[in-house]
Amino acid sequence: MAPTFEKRKMRKFNIILSAFLAEFLLIIFSGSNHVQARAVASWSPDKQVPGYRDETFTPFLVADQNRTVHAFASQWVGTGDRRHAVVYRQWSLNSGWTRPVDIILSPISNGRSDFLSALLDSTGNLHVIFMSGDTPNTAIYYSSAPAVLADSALVWSLPVMVAEGASGINSAAMVGDDQGTLVIIYSGNIDGNGVYSVSSSNAGITWTKPSPVFLTDDTTLLPFSLRMVMGPDRNARAVWNVVTNLGVDESLYFANYDMQAAEWGIPVELDTRIDLPDYFGPSFPALVDNGKEIVVVYNGGNPFAGRPVNPGRPIQRVRVSTNGGQTWNEPLDPFPFHVGRSGEHTLALDGNGAPHTLFIQRIESIDEEGDYNLIGGIWHSAFQNGVWTNPDRFVTTVPAHDVRSIVVQGNVLLAVWREDPGSGESGIWYSYSVLDIPELPVVPFSTIPAVTSGETDATAIPFSIAPTPLPDESIFDLAPPSNLGTNPALSIILGVIPVLLVLVVVLFGYQLFLKRRK
Repeated sequence: MAPTFEKRKMRKFNIILSAFLAEFLLIIFSGSNHVQARAVASWSPDKQVPGYRDETFTPFLVADQNRTVHAFASQWVGTGDRRHAVVYRQWSLNSGWTRPVDIILSPISNGRSDFLSALLDSTGNLHVIFMSGDTPNTAIYYSSAPAVLADSALVWSLPVMVAEGASGINSAAMVGDDQGTLVIIYSGNIDGNGVYSVSSSNAGITWTKPSPVFLTDDTTLLPFSLRMVMGPDRNARAVWNVVTNLGVDESLYFANYDMQAAEWGIPVELDTRIDLPDYFGPSFPALVDNGKEIVVVYNGGNPFAGRPVNPGRPIQRVRVSTNGGQTWNEPLDPFPFHVGRSGEHTLALDGNGAPHTLFIQRIESIDEEGDYNLIGGIWHSAFQNGVWTNPDRFVTTVPAHDVRSIVVQGNVLLAVWREDPGSGESGIWYSYSVLDIPELPVVPFSTIPAVTSGETDATAIPFSIAPTPLPDESIFDLAPPSNLGTNPALSIILGVIPVLLVLVVVLFGYQLFLKRRK
């Protein structure tokens, strides 16, 4: 017998409700480790940067508001009686790399000029610091020049020593505000091993004496990987890790500096190594502050069992603060399948204030025949609305190590790196990606046309990389369970529950109504 009109309506209603329930359950169980899907990014084919020596370390990058990146590095210059110098050059999307110019030599006879940090202030001046001397007489030196003339060694001020008692570890950081305040932190040993600070309130003309920010209270422990960025309200943020004299990474710290009060806050420990054999500790922090959140990405040992990466092995970890560093969330592990450590990794803010991280790791798997497979390269992910995007990958010509990056004009992400020293030395390599966001307004005050590197072709046009192949499916069986509390759709779920209850009540009432009509 054909179904009645009421039965057909009831069946249609049940189908709609079932579809709604299925979608609801899909939303509930789709949360995963603070990572969301995204389109594959486009990266230019990687190329060597001309003019760097094979052994040169990854350059330090600073962006202006005129579509130009200023790059600093240290390397030997000249032939025969060589000198160690700070070298400077520029990069832009349209013109590529300018020629390298040795702008600063060590004030110490036959001394090294190990570059440390640089910044571009709001008046268009570049400020740099470098280290020179032999332990225990290692010191931090400072120089500056107008960015518009920075490719001429004649315009750079004579280097002056601004901090003594450096530990000889090539790690320091510098930031400044728009009122002429400059702050430097470095690894020193004046009153014991620790982080020391000097500052200038007049754009580098005079400097305070070094004062300790943090002391390890242990002759075998040294601060390393010092990083600083500016936050809102003239507050500077700083992070560093602590290593043993044998190179074992032990702990990670954060501190605030109030430029108006010229005062450091009490350092806060963000992570520490689990004291078990073969466990990696926190290392190579990267830091940004977009005004809403402070984000620290670092490499550390996986503290959990039952995940794709074995306990203790190095993974990327993240700490986030939304109140200026007063409190921090629990450490996140947004990329649970990636493993490895290849020196520095990086964070940079785009024009919308979203952090972008680049890191060098691999995904490992063993197939059914017992063969080991890996997917390596440089990986890129963005932090958007509290969620890390699924990392996209680009494969480098040589094994990459110590990657650094900068976003220029808000929408061009430039990455530079050196070859893994365990594989060889081949100078500096680079690639870039044009982000799908608007370009920021151009402010043409800091650069003028410069002599190009002599390359006949400009930087390569971006191309779309094929999607990254997935590892053997068996390793996904080890993935941790979904965590509803970290699901970005949690607010939607909570809003849908009352609607679901109303629909159930309506369905029950409608069925009761049909029965009574019979």
